[in-house]
Amino acid sequence: MQAQFLSVISDQVYNWQKENLPENSLFILHDGPPYANADVHVGHAVNRIIKDMIIRYQVMQGRRVSYIPGWDCHGLPIELKVLESLEHGKKAWQLTPVEIRKLARQHAENTITKQMSSFKEWGTMGEWDNPYKTMTDPDYEIRQLEVFRSMVNTGVIYRRFRPVYWSCQSHTALAEAELEYAPQHRSTAVYVKFPLLTPDELVRLVKEQSDVNICGKPVHVLVWTTTPWTVPANQAIVVNPDMTYQVVSSDRHGVLVLAESRAESVSDDLGPLRVLAGSIPGSALTSFGYTHPLHSNPVSQSILAADFVTSDAGTGLVHCAPGHGMEDYLVCQKYGIEPCSPVNEFGEYDATVPAGLEVLIGKSVFKDGQSTVLKLLAEVDALAGVNSGYQHKYPYDWRSKKPVIIRATAQWFADLGSIKDKAVMSLDNVDFLPETGKHRLQSFTRERTEWCISRQRAWGVPIPALYDATTGDALLTDTSIEYIINEIKKVGIDTWFAEEDDITHWIAPEYREEGKSYVKGNDTMDVWFDSGTSWTLIQEKYGSLREKAKNLVDVYIEGSDQHRGWFQSSLLTYTATHRNGKAPFGTVVTHGFTLDGKGRKMSKSLGNVIAPGAITWEKFKIDKVMMQPIGVSGLRLWVAQNDYTTDISVSVESFKRVQDSLSKLRRTFKYILGNFNPTPYFTYERDVPYGELGPIDQHALYGLYELEKSVKAHYDNFAFNRVVQAVNKNVAELSASYFQLIKSRLYTDHPSSLSRRTALTVLAHIFRTYASVLSPIIPLLTQEAWHHAPCCVTGQNEDVFSPFVAGWYETPEEWNNEKLRDDFLQLSQIRDAVNDGLEIARKSGNIGTSLDAGVVLSTEPSTSAFELLQIYSKLTTVAEAHLSEYFVTSEVNVLTTSADSDATTACRWSVPKELTILGSRMKTTVVSPSRHKCPRCWHWNAKKESEVCAECAETVKSMHDSKAP
Repeated sequence: MQAQFLSVISDQVYNWQKENLPENSLFILHDGPPYANADVHVGHAVNRIIKDMIIRYQVMQGRRVSYIPGWDCHGLPIELKVLESLEHGKKAWQLTPVEIRKLARQHAENTITKQMSSFKEWGTMGEWDNPYKTMTDPDYEIRQLEVFRSMVNTGVIYRRFRPVYWSCQSHTALAEAELEYAPQHRSTAVYVKFPLLTPDELVRLVKEQSDVNICGKPVHVLVWTTTPWTVPANQAIVVNPDMTYQVVSSDRHGVLVLAESRAESVSDDLGPLRVLAGSIPGSALTSFGYTHPLHSNPVSQSILAADFVTSDAGTGLVHCAPGHGMEDYLVCQKYGIEPCSPVNEFGEYDATVPAGLEVLIGKSVFKDGQSTVLKLLAEVDALAGVNSGYQHKYPYDWRSKKPVIIRATAQWFADLGSIKDKAVMSLDNVDFLPETGKHRLQSFTRERTEWCISRQRAWGVPIPALYDATTGDALLTDTSIEYIINEIKKVGIDTWFAEEDDITHWIAPEYREEGKSYVKGNDTMDVWFDSGTSWTLIQEKYGSLREKAKNLVDVYIEGSDQHRGWFQSSLLTYTATHRNGKAPFGTVVTHGFTLDGKGRKMSKSLGNVIAPGAITWEKFKIDKVMMQPIGVSGLRLWVAQNDYTTDISVSVESFKRVQDSLSKLRRTFKYILGNFNPTPYFTYERDVPYGELGPIDQHALYGLYELEKSVKAHYDNFAFNRVVQAVNKNVAELSASYFQLIKSRLYTDHPSSLSRRTALTVLAHIFRTYASVLSPIIPLLTQEAWHHAPCCVTGQNEDVFSPFVAGWYETPEEWNNEKLRDDFLQLSQIRDAVNDGLEIARKSGNIGTSLDAGVVLSTEPSTSAFELLQIYSKLTTVAEAHLSEYFVTSEVNVLTTSADSDATTACRWSVPKELTILGSRMKTTVVSPSRHKCPRCWHWNAKKESEVCAECAETVKSMHDSKAP
């Protein structure tokens, strides 16, 4: 049965809406592709179920939806995983790129199959038979290459030898989005002395200010760095031109130059410093030169000026290695200093180290290489101080969880400076939930100047560049790229990675006659470029339908980390290739991460993830507490009840709330449907008109009206937790009030009586409303209920096989009876006072249930309170006994204050209470009933003991007569 309903709510509903809902109402939720690398965890469930609730609500609103699931298939983690899995056969280094790609593709396919199975088990719908993948689908890779080609043609793409983040474990460049920052990383921080050249001006200043002659004495500029392994690549020292510096003398380290604002802190580390001369502007120091203490053939190097030098730490002079620092590179470019980066892809010093430092070759910059640098500095008295446990924030590779280095290599970049302003401006017309997402995405986009899009791996989409075999110059023109793309269409993308003796077929005819020899490039594109161009799928499929739409896609929704990832890469690639001033998305929704009981983000690396399958089908443990499985509906309800805009705690309490809520909802549907079981006397075929319903029934419908309107607003704002809160509140009110009040009508009145049919009418409306408002969240439960509901309950014919086909149940405006609402606010206060009296009577042993009592209500005549009571006690409709039904007592008498004592004196017992209603004093008196208890309905309305009351007698007679042949 579960599988039957899963098929209905997923495949059948999705296909039905594609064929039957209007094309011009199309709503597109574009899937941010999960990575095809591992089993699913509860974070996947949060993401997928939120998306499913969004599109299901749109179907309920009569809109055709498009949801094409996708998978991100390329990249380093998959490649590393398949290489690590190699056993006794070929070693990783023996595999060709084509062999690596074959293994990686198979791994990704296997993962997709498993992940898709889980996603479908959660009752999510979409085009599961036609998902998109960033691999294997040649159309996807061709579209991606076309985006790259377009960006080349607009001058956005270029190649440069410059520093990039580099993973020594993975041997590839990384983009900013592939980093995470460890706040408690420990580095070795050192003070290094660099000899200053021709300090004649300093000699004069010292002589004038302190009468000390330092002529002939060595003078050093003092720098501080947390990356001493970069000192061999030093090419400049940078000062702040607006800061002031001083010359100081140290008994241990001689004459030094440093910033005045840093002198006190430096003296704490290096010992007492005596000021020899001060107030030297940083701009004056740029006229001096210095030498490198470790170079065997030292030459004069420059002191440069830059405003990124601050007085927050260090000495106010920054060691500058443009091959190993972003800011270093930029400032050196201004002065024509090309970067030196004597470190290979493994993070080891290579043969390009400066003369005299050959001892470093082959040593790791993080280990023996750095310790050797420190030893060499100490040997030439250039090492002034060492702190081996300096704690600070440092970038890590988010995959290997290892610290990265910055290393200059030849890479392909996208120039974001030319497009980011346009991208940021386009966000003004995008809605964000939460709103802070807009600032985050704007901020992250503004901060970037370029995007390193090349990677040194085999598993990915190639950068279609050819290189001159002699000069290494790249051939990347529109003509060449177009030709290569067409060749890939014919021979397949793997062929690019194959070893070939003759690559002529990759060279456009225009370039074959130049007499040059070319080789294919080995770089692949950043996976963020892969997934970031997924909008091309939507543009190709629905472009003509979306020309007049606000944006190409209605909604993007992913985790909050995607402001640096998929949201941004989609925005940048779209903006770079379009001139319409729009972003690819109209609304961006972000959700938080799932946290364990200790408040830690759930992740595979920490081993604290929970498989959704364990939650739905098996007993599972949270914080050492064994929990019962909650099923698919429970999992979906758990996702919905959380405020996903913040991090979500996977806690015992949250799952207990789900179990309680789901149980109440299931009981509510069972209660409603149980009252529609057919009997020989049952003639309910249509709803009783609103005007014929009693006040209790109309008041219940007012509650439904409020529920439907508020829930619709919450869905429109993607606030699913508020939907759950509103439904839970209404369920509690119905269970505690309306369902209790109509029991007598349902169980004792004639099955075909107007009084019972009014109650059934309201129950049918409750069913339709609940089926409507709950279907986006727990479609499996609502579909099951719909399956068992007769047409008179659903209000639809048998062809309407699902609540999604029926559509949103919009409550009529006539239910919005504010006068009735206000009246019941007053009546509820009276009922509270009556309940207090009933509880006292129960504790004193006078009654067992509330039906064992009557109520006398008394107030002054000609008051608003008296008029209210008169209205609701003298009704001649089916709610004639409205107040007694509302209080669940056998009788209610409304009297003036003067007649009250006469009515209560004759009672065997009474419990009076006083309150103020509508500005008037009122007394409620719970009293002993004046008649006998009816053995059928339990009301004390019988004239004689052990006899049924008149109403029951009439009902029994009518039922008996209707059975007569």
